Amino acid sequence: MFLAIAGTGTIYAQHVSGKITVKTTETNGQPLPFTNVLLRHVKDSSLVKGELSSQEGSCTFDKVTEGKYFIEATLMGYTSTSTSAFTIDASHQLVQLPTLSLSQASKTLQAVNVTAQKPFIERKNGATVLNVESSLAASGGTALDVLKRAPGVQIDKDDNVILQGNQGATIMLDGKLTYLSGEQLANLLRSLPAENIATIEIITSPSAKYDAAGKSGIINIKTKKTIITGINGSINLGAGAGKYGFYNAGINLNWRTEKFNAFGNYNKGDRGFFQTRYLARHIQGDVPQFFELNAFNRRSFKNNNYKVGLDYFLTSKHTIGVLMRGYDNSFNQDGFNHTPISSNGKLDSTLYAGTYVRNNFSNVSFNLNYKGQLDTLGTEISFDADWARFKDNNYMTLNDSMYYVVNPVRNTHAILNRPINEVTIRSVKADLILPFNKTTKMETGFKISSVKTDNNLRYDSLLNGKYVNAITQSNQFVYTEDVYAAYAIFKKTIHNTDIQLGLRAEQTKSDGYSVTLQSHVKRSYLDFFPSFSFDQKLSESHKIGLNYSKRISRPNYGDLNPFVFYIDKYNYFKGNPYMLPEYTHKAELSYTFKQKYVMAVSYSMTKNIVLEYMVQNDTTKVTTYYDRNFERSYVYNVSLTIPIDPFKWWNITNNINGNYNYYNIKDTTVNLKTNTFGLNYQTTHTFTLPDDWKFEVNGYYESPFVWGVYKIKPSYAIGLGVQKQLMNKKMTIKLNVSDITNREQFRGSAKFENIDMYINNRWQNRRVNLAFTWNFGNSNIKAARDREAGSEQQRVGG
Repeated sequence: MFLAIAGTGTIYAQHVSGKITVKTTETNGQPLPFTNVLLRHVKDSSLVKGELSSQEGSCTFDKVTEGKYFIEATLMGYTSTSTSAFTIDASHQLVQLPTLSLSQASKTLQAVNVTAQKPFIERKNGATVLNVESSLAASGGTALDVLKRAPGVQIDKDDNVILQGNQGATIMLDGKLTYLSGEQLANLLRSLPAENIATIEIITSPSAKYDAAGKSGIINIKTKKTIITGINGSINLGAGAGKYGFYNAGINLNWRTEKFNAFGNYNKGDRGFFQTRYLARHIQGDVPQFFELNAFNRRSFKNNNYKVGLDYFLTSKHTIGVLMRGYDNSFNQDGFNHTPISSNGKLDSTLYAGTYVRNNFSNVSFNLNYKGQLDTLGTEISFDADWARFKDNNYMTLNDSMYYVVNPVRNTHAILNRPINEVTIRSVKADLILPFNKTTKMETGFKISSVKTDNNLRYDSLLNGKYVNAITQSNQFVYTEDVYAAYAIFKKTIHNTDIQLGLRAEQTKSDGYSVTLQSHVKRSYLDFFPSFSFDQKLSESHKIGLNYSKRISRPNYGDLNPFVFYIDKYNYFKGNPYMLPEYTHKAELSYTFKQKYVMAVSYSMTKNIVLEYMVQNDTTKVTTYYDRNFERSYVYNVSLTIPIDPFKWWNITNNINGNYNYYNIKDTTVNLKTNTFGLNYQTTHTFTLPDDWKFEVNGYYESPFVWGVYKIKPSYAIGLGVQKQLMNKKMTIKLNVSDITNREQFRGSAKFENIDMYINNRWQNRRVNLAFTWNFGNSNIKAARDREAGSEQQRVGG
């Protein structure tokens, strides 16, 4: 916060004296929009500032300090050109430069070197974009670590993603739904190295084109893929340590010609880490008791991720592609805990427990896609067919023994849990973009998806030294869900106004079948999801936007399983097959100043909200946790994106999110209302130093907030990073330290009815990471091919 304020003060202290205007055109005199216009010092050609020319080809630089400059204009597919040197001083405060004419480049264009630094957080087309590959702090981490630094994102005690105060964000990978939730989704995010991520898009108000799932919006993780011609790639190596060490290694390859693009990558890692949990429970009754659980879990995560694909260019307008991706990972945990139990303030017994977990989970998915441009007006058609299978094999033993002070003889129990979970996904979708003219177009499409999960949960109890199947505790649960969807979007541009109207319809059919209980919970429902957006450009510097959307969040597959999962002797989790989907209405008003400063105000209301709830039996001392529907919740959000550039070598990105959450947790047995205001502040300071050195300071602060029945205490973290580039910027070395103060943790409490508990979870967040990346191969870009590749990068699954 101090650095942000200091940076702001520096801006106001500078003496601003000049304004520069210039226009870019083609050689025939036609305006050339979106040209890179770079203001440089004459002395060393260093970059002062860069801008994009407007639709009319004009460009303006304000508040330019005294000095001698020249301007360079570049655009892919055109030869670059520059102005003569000019001076900004007291006598030349308003400089109108001659028009810069750019001619089309020939096929023999050799290379384009991109040197501009992307900010870690920026706003594009209504979405918040995290440029992960430009961040020093992301090195050595995972997708889950990066999301913790994303604006408006919070991670709860079970690694679930909360976006702008709401759980239920849809996670996509390269534009594809993961269809995973809960622990399976957390494992996927932990297995994806940050070095393999290019950007993360956060879309809080998606259009009707996207699946309606995800009440708080969509988080799309885009992995790295190059569009450079020839054979090229990169190798990355990383290692680090906290309490336990870890490493990761990966290779990314690309072979691109005029007719095809073949690409693939492989990543391997072994990550050691830990989790500690402190859980204090006050239990009332005839004899009040106090349970104080202290748990330490040593964990290791081994990942093997791969992706291979091919795009074949039938013509310059038509492309077909295939993609295969997957992973074969494992998660191990050795947990040890003890729970002192006091009665009337005096210790009377202690529960000792140990868990042994060996979890292997794998995934393989295939995608076939086609995209074609049918005419010069921009009519496009695309098609995708997907098939994926996830398999999760778990082996877990839970041993516990009770030690009584008055009778020091341990009473030992043990259970063996061997759940096998399989998820099979099939989907087909097609999209059509139909322009009527340059200002009006319609988008339409359909999607059919089918998901089947088979959860076979087996419990064995230790009797007389042997494990015997516990029939009453084991079960098999099969869940199937089919969704038939269609949408239409109408887009219209009137001068400086963009209007978009959309409607999506989804027919859902589901069947939750407990094989053990021989019972079905079937549902069939049709929903309509309208969306609307309005963007008004007031001037070159001012823009406002208004949007609305309705979303749905269906219950997690595993949470529908009606059987009990044992955490320990006194804590259970139970599934709920009767949960209903949540429905969220969200409206957002945004204001953008100079295409970089953004303020957004939003309101959302969620009906049938799903929250974790708990019931405590004061006689058996058992607390049972489960998810269930409640009446509704309201979230008011204000977000600010404030980039600051005190000097050309110092870039500051600030993001502030304020939430007001109100929960109406009410039904025939519960009447609980909670509300709070929460603040999330994130800042990243990047210092570009001579000789290709770079230094970064980052931090975040999260104020107290409420999540359902939990009241969460504040947390914060500070990180440092340094980067050095070698071999003409083909080699990059990064060193960073995360969570220096060791304050990134989860602290929360729940007090209602007979529940009175406090939770404190800690993870291995403080660590040192060293990463190495080497880019090799052909780095030439052919202009003719690259102009077409811009749309290809937008292809789903590419």
